[in-house]
Amino acid sequence: MEPKVLINYQSNNLRYTLQELTNYKLCTWQSHTSEFLDKMLPQVPDDIEHYSITSKDREDLAQQLRTIVKENNVDYIFPLYNDMLLPHIHDLVGITKDQCDILSDKEKYTNYAFIRGIPVPITESTITPEDFPVVAKPANGTGGIGIKVLNNWSEYRYFLEDIHYNDLESRYVFQEYIEGPTVSVSGRMVDSKFILDCIYDIEISDLPYRAETGFTWPSKSSLIVQEDIKEYCRIMCENLAYDNGPFMADFVVKNEVPHLVDFSPRLSTSGQTIIKYSADCNYNKIVMDSITCKSDLRVQLNKAVVFRYFNLEKGKYNISMQEGAEYDELQLPKSQQFLRRMDLLVGLNGYAITTGKRLLDAELKWKNVLAHISIAKQA
Repeated sequence: MEPKVLINYQSNNLRYTLQELTNYKLCTWQSHTSEFLDKMLPQVPDDIEHYSITSKDREDLAQQLRTIVKENNVDYIFPLYNDMLLPHIHDLVGITKDQCDILSDKEKYTNYAFIRGIPVPITESTITPEDFPVVAKPANGTGGIGIKVLNNWSEYRYFLEDIHYNDLESRYVFQEYIEGPTVSVSGRMVDSKFILDCIYDIEISDLPYRAETGFTWPSKSSLIVQEDIKEYCRIMCENLAYDNGPFMADFVVKNEVPHLVDFSPRLSTSGQTIIKYSADCNYNKIVMDSITCKSDLRVQLNKAVVFRYFNLEKGKYNISMQEGAEYDELQLPKSQQFLRRMDLLVGLNGYAITTGKRLLDAELKWKNVLAHISIAKQA
């Protein structure tokens, strides 16, 4: 009998999952927490078994999720979920309590990495005037939500009074601000075997926020940096005794030294897209097969990829696409654009994915997409 997999179909990042997991019985769930955020939820196909959860409380949400799993004979939860859920569902996704205690807190896992020789930014729960600039992050945040660079004590005081875009109301940690390119990793542990699938670059929004606005492969980082990144990821997985499942990690590179700034035992939303188009494969299926039947199938990256979000100012627009643009996937921006907090509202911005033999070819195609978009701001 085919295994039953429950998918958190909360965003368009899961758009490939339903298409690729053809050898599994699929069901989905979504959380409904506000009228505004509900408008951003993707539509679940009518033929898919679906469950809705309305609680804002994470513990209650997790309990409802456990009920769904038990009463509907769910075998696996697909490993792409909000990191803020991990402390509440770690056992459902194959993570031990000891692993969860480390991985669900940025201060803990950066300290864990540091004592094992991995370069990390100084991470503390409190700051002094001598510490600036710092990067303020939710301790168990995800996807760039709520992250802000603070340059002085005045900005810090304002930050404490500002709206925090993380729905857990978790405490914040403050990391040393390291200026440099961001490099990301997607990989898997399969029956204790370490597999690194992709190293790619992340484009970051203008300060003070640190939203992820684009992703490109191949990475522009040096081979030495990439070898260091691979080794640091191996050290984390092996020391945590994380034997089965996907992992993702982000590094900021300064002076050819990669500093670990994020590590999570889940599938990367951007990584799955880069790998799908570069290797021309069903990466979600490869990951799921790694979990269920210990398949160690490797991916072969061949094509350069540019995956980038559009960026419009606040307002209402008439948006259309002219014929002649060449792209692999396209989603036009929504006609209504809100405040430029791309960490929260990136789903409204639209995106284009282009590929080519070289990164330059993919970049030229992306610029050609821009040239064919008609955008007129409404009065």
